[in-house]
Order: sequence, then structure tokens, then C-alpha cells
Amino acid sequence: MQSLVFFVVGLSLIGSIASSSSSIQDFVDQLLSNYDNKLDIIEKNPFLVDRIYRYYQQTYPRTEQSRNLDLTILMKRKQIFKENLKMILAHNQNPQSTFKLKLNHMSDWTDEESAAIRAKIPVEPIKTMSRIDTVQQRTLTVPDTYDWRNQTRVPNAVTPIKDQRHCGSCYAFAMVGALEKTYAQIYNTSGPLSPQQLIDCSYESGCEGGSFVGTFRYIKDNGDRLNLEKDYPSTPNGAKQDKCQNSSGQLLNYNQTFALQYRQLPTNNEAYMKQTVYQQGPIYVYYNAGKREGNNTILREASTKFDHYATGVYDVPGCPTHENMNHAMVIIGYGTENGTDYWLVKNSWGAAWGDNGYIKIKRNSNMCGIATWPYYAGLF
Repeated sequence: MQSLVFFVVGLSLIGSIASSSSSIQDFVDQLLSNYDNKLDIIEKNPFLVDRIYRYYQQTYPRTEQSRNLDLTILMKRKQIFKENLKMILAHNQNPQSTFKLKLNHMSDWTDEESAAIRAKIPVEPIKTMSRIDTVQQRTLTVPDTYDWRNQTRVPNAVTPIKDQRHCGSCYAFAMVGALEKTYAQIYNTSGPLSPQQLIDCSYESGCEGGSFVGTFRYIKDNGDRLNLEKDYPSTPNGAKQDKCQNSSGQLLNYNQTFALQYRQLPTNNEAYMKQTVYQQGPIYVYYNAGKREGNNTILREASTKFDHYATGVYDVPGCPTHENMNHAMVIIGYGTENGTDYWLVKNSWGAAWGDNGYIKIKRNSNMCGIATWPYYAGLF
């Protein structure tokens, strides 16, 4: 009976809540705010789910919705959406969790669509800590919290969030994110660099993935040059173009005094990474963003929760640290929240994803391999 009453009252409120809500997750949370049995309400009221999904479709319209789409595909997407909605509600009710989830533009994606924005990462050999590095590390101190977005040493070191769309080009976006501090350092201005140039022109595999070393080698072979995003813009869907459009670009060095170089940081040494982030700048990291395919429950959990991250410190115990490396991102800072140390990480899935495009990932536990293959690129 309670479910029926909720259904009738809920439908009468749905329009007013939708008009005042700032996000689809706010809308759902407000709609269900007076009910403890949220999962039961969702499970027993298919028409309510249908109305919520229609609002979701209005919030995140698809090109395919304007065509005569097969009803089977529409039903599949709505079922995916419902399962993700239930997963998010259950997770957010867990008082032990250090982070929250939310509905976003990926909440009705198929497994294949989710896999497409992850990439094949050809990883390099692991670098261990040398004795000299160990000695240097002990003699240096860094602040407990740092954020390259809110500092005055190199203004404009971090540019606005970008969106790789349905292309497995995270390696290109992570590379420009790691180098934009260098551009700001040289030219004393903000310069969003062009990931599209790396997708089109480098030696990597376009939307099928790529590596840090291969992408960096292209920039070196191109005379330490990379275009600004305004001079080499992204394609509407993020796809690779048939040929390189413009191989020139901005010079990323200080003549012969300081050369553009990179260092592979020692593996699984997050104290050293923290030191490098503060002293040098943002660093490029490989990451296990999970996967939906197959029967590995931990990888599937990591995938669905990473895709729907909202706020807090992301922590999926048991997430593999040396396998399934399928994403690249940029660490731009670090800190501690409610007693849990974190990395502040810039992603390339648009500002609607995560915390305005960013995520806090648990630090000092090599969460999902974030400390296995870190790199710094800059002038030295």
C-alpha cells in the first residue's frame, strides 16, 4: 500500500521537483527523501522508474533518440539505468563508505560503451627507487595539502576540464594535462594544449589507446612543439581524423637552458609522488578504471563506481594494482579528508562527471594502481 501511495504522490511531485533540482541525482534524492526503503520503492514501481528515466533522457539527450530507435535497445538502456540507480542508492546509504555516487551521462551506457572510453595501455618496465632518490626524499619536506589549481607559483597551471567523449584517448588528454603547467611556466598564460593533435598525429593508436612514452616521443620528434587547443580543436565526437591536420605548435622549452624531458617515478612510492607533485608539478598516472566485461566482480564494481563517482575519497578495496591498466589521468594535488589521505586527480570525461570533472582517490594504498606507473614531464 505504501508503494502505491508513493507512486501516486510521487508522480504529482515529479514535475515540481524536476524544475527546481540542480541535477538528476538531486532530483532522485529529493523524490525519495522521505522513504527508508528506497530500493523497494524503485523495484516495485516501474512507472516511477519510467518517469525518472524520461527526465534523465531530457537531461542527457542522445542523438539516437531523435531517430526511430529499436524498442529493444530502449528497454535495454532503461534496465541498465535502473540497475545503476539501485546500485547508487544502496552505496550512498552505506555509512562506512568514504565517497558518494551519482547518476550522470553514463548511467544508461552499455558495457561496450563503457569499455570504449577506457584504453589499451602498453605499460613500460617498472622503475624502482634508487639509493640516491631515497636519501633525497628524506631531506625534503612538503605541505600536507596542495592543489595546483589554487596556487600562485605558476598561475594557470591547470586548465578547464576536457571531454574525450566516446574515444579511448585518455593517454592524449593526460599528456596535455601534465604539460599545461610547463606551457604556463614558459608563456605566463593559460594554454589549453591540443589532445586532438596527439590523437591524429602521434605514433599511438588514436581511439584505441596509447602510452606515455610513445606520446612524449612524438612531441620530442616534433621539435618539442604542440598546438594549443584553439589552433587544433577536438572533433565533435572526439574521433581520430584521417590525417594530421597541423604538425606545428607552441615550443615547450627554454632554448638550451632547460630541456623538455620526462622522468618515470619509482613505483609504489606515494611519498615520493607527493614530493614531486608539490615541487615539480602535476604528474601523469596509469590507472585501473575497472571493466564491465567478464566475471571479475571487483573489476566490475570498480568500473561502475568509478563511472558514477560524485564526491569523497574513492576507495574500492581489492582493486588490482598491476593489471587491467586501462586509463590515464593527471594528479594535480593531494590532501586529507575526514582522516583519509587522497590524491586530487583530473579526469577527461567532462565536467558533468565526478566532482566537476575531478576525483579524490585514496592515497598511500596504491589504489587501483595509481602509484604503479607515474611520470613527470617538464623542464629540467
